[in-house]
Order: sequence, then structure tokens, then C-alpha cells
Amino acid sequence: MQRVIIVGGGLAGGLAAIYLARRGYEVHVVEKRDDPCRDQDADIEPLSARAIGVSMTVRGIQAVLAAGIARDALAQCGERIVGMAFSVGGGYRLRELRAQTDYAPLSLNRAAFQRLLSAHAAKLGVIHHFAQKCLHVDLAAKSVLMAGPDGALWRLSGDWLIGADGAHSAVRQAMQQALSRFEFQQTFFRHGYKTLVLPDAEALGFRKDLLYFFGMDSRGLFAGRAATIPGGSISFSLCLPYQGEISLATRDRVALRGFFRRYFAALPQAARDEMLAQFLAKPSNDLINVRSSTFHYKQHAVLLGDAAHATAPFLGQGMNMALEDARILARLLDEHGRDLSRVLPLFTRQRKVQADAMQDMARANYDVLSAASPLFFLRARYTRYMHEKFPRHYPPDMADKLYFTLEPYDALARMQRKQNVWYKIGRVN
Repeated sequence: MQRVIIVGGGLAGGLAAIYLARRGYEVHVVEKRDDPCRDQDADIEPLSARAIGVSMTVRGIQAVLAAGIARDALAQCGERIVGMAFSVGGGYRLRELRAQTDYAPLSLNRAAFQRLLSAHAAKLGVIHHFAQKCLHVDLAAKSVLMAGPDGALWRLSGDWLIGADGAHSAVRQAMQQALSRFEFQQTFFRHGYKTLVLPDAEALGFRKDLLYFFGMDSRGLFAGRAATIPGGSISFSLCLPYQGEISLATRDRVALRGFFRRYFAALPQAARDEMLAQFLAKPSNDLINVRSSTFHYKQHAVLLGDAAHATAPFLGQGMNMALEDARILARLLDEHGRDLSRVLPLFTRQRKVQADAMQDMARANYDVLSAASPLFFLRARYTRYMHEKFPRHYPPDMADKLYFTLEPYDALARMQRKQNVWYKIGRVN
């Protein structure tokens, strides 16, 4: 039985472990955090300073269900999403998401989903090494050196490695040292973010089946996203510049009070005061973008998720692509008889193109969310109307494709470019 070591037991690593265990591998997962199944109390992660609310689209849902996880179990980890609400001028403009299948996107309780993955993997015999910090990765020996809570060092060896250990991946760093022509680019987005959480979303007027977006009328000052967390709270992620009159560094209560009054006018004063207090108390976080020239090393290792293609969350696809990574890797193993000399290069070839396209769209989408043209909503209606009238010539609404289909990201990017051309022609006519 081949042994595979997965460094990182988050969402990508957790789903990959399930796929591989079902295919007869001896799977070991090394994770620096504690066992998420040990504490069954109320979800803590959405209240943390770093947590960003995540949306699982049909792409992610299909990847999870294909691993053998029951649809009902997944549904309990989130709230069904039927549309988006954009805050403009103190009110909300609604945009319905038109379902193309019987699946609907989920506003995900990430902690609950993590517990689901860990529990399912354990039932399949996956061996978890929790609270173990990865200190060194030896790609030639296909081994990992770790330290436990007591500081004791130990090494785990296998037949191949999977790096699912996030944007600062130790497996990727080992690849950088081992490959002479490994190209790596790490950039930070011009804005960082803070996460604020308010209780009782329904009492504040928020619907649990909508995603909320803020800042479209801020002329590029900021972009915000909010989603209801199962349990009733709502989580806001506010992306702002690092410096300036209104920025992550601002401590002027009067200026911040004016900011929240201007862009969150629909909330009562008490809620805005709570947001202000949290804004001043919580640390700011960076938004990192990672690009690598390859996602694999020989027959020894492969990168999944943020370790391969971390991106700013302005398209809502980082997690979904990470889950799809696990599904694609499993499919390639099935198609090529576990021949890693063929599987891993094919994985890089297929996923690198998709990752680059997804990251480009994510960056471009931030400009839309933070400084939308007054024609934004008219354009959305125009796009749907033209596709209904001329389905053979005019491309469909990209948002519907993004949320409800498995359309490759590079195809979506081409679709978006084609829409831009047709839109300009339509405006001239």
C-alpha cells in the first residue's frame, strides 16, 4: 500500500485525504492546528480576526459530493444562496442568481465543514497528526520533519507528498530550493482587510440567502462583503488601503464613525458602534497572491489549493478551486493507473492555466466591487437579455456560470472578454 503524506489538513488537504483513502492509499495528514472534531462547541472561526466568509459554488459542491460525502451532511454546513445584494446610496440593489441545476451555492460555515471533512476522513482510516508543526520537507527522501507540542522532533516518510499547507507552504519552499528553474511570484494586494462580526443578522435586516457587497459607490476606497453565518450572526470582510484618512491604520473615531455612517447607513447606530469598536480592536490582515511556474516536483510531490495558487478573495473562488484540485488529482490517478510520472505533470499542465485565469479575474473583480460604473446594473440586465434573445451569439451571464457550473476558468475569462466586446458594440448601436 502506497503511503502519501499530506502537509496541511485544511479544506484542500482534508478533501484530498478522503479521495486518496477511498482509492486504497495509506494517508497521513500533518496539521499544525488541533483536532477540529474535539471541540463541538459553537463555531469560533467566523469570529476570528482572520476569517473571511466563504461561498461554496456548484464547483466546490460537486467536488465534495464526488468524494462520497452525503449531500444532506454538506447542506448542514451552510446556508443556501439565491442572490446578491449590492449596497448603493444607503439602499440595496438585488441581483438574482439563476439556478442552472438543482444545486445552489452555500454561504459556508467553514468550521463546520472542516469538522465534516475530518470526521469523514477518520472513518476511512486517514491518520491525522494534529498539533504537529512542519519544520522541514525533504523532497528527495519524501519525508517531513515535525515538532509536537512538547518540542520533540520526529520524521515521517512516505511514497509521495502533497503540499496543501497554504500560501506560505513549506512543501513549495522545498520545491523552490530543489528546482533550479522554479519561478515563484508572491505579491500583496494594495489593500488589506479586517473581519467584523455582528450578532442576529435577521434583526439587522439581513437575509441569510443573500451575499452582501459594499463599497461599489466608494470610488475605489474600499470593498466589503458580508454573509450570514449559520447560527444567526453576519460576518463582514472590509478591504481598505493600509494608509490614508480612511484606512486600516485609521484610529480617528470621528472619521471612522463617518465612514460607517456613510456606507452602512441601513444599520442602526448601535450596530455601527459595534463595528467601529471591532475595527479598532482587531488586527489587519494581508491579501496575498501566489503564482508558481509548476505545481509538482518530479514524482515526489504536488501542490494543491493556496500552496499552489493563493489569491485575493474577490471572485469567491479560492476555496472552490482548491476543492476542485483534489477532485482533478483523483481523476488523473484513476485515468493513469497511479503513474505519478504522468499524473503530476498533467496536473500542473491542466491546473496552472485555470489558476492563472482565476487569479486574473479575481483582481479585475475587485475594481468592479470597489468602484463600479453607474452602468453596472444596467449592463447585468443587458447581458442576460441579449443572451436570451441571441443565445447562439451572445455569451451567457458569467456570474451564473461561475456559481452554477463547472465551466473552466479560462473559458469563463474568454467569455468575459467576448461580453466586453459585444457590450461595447451594443452601446454604439
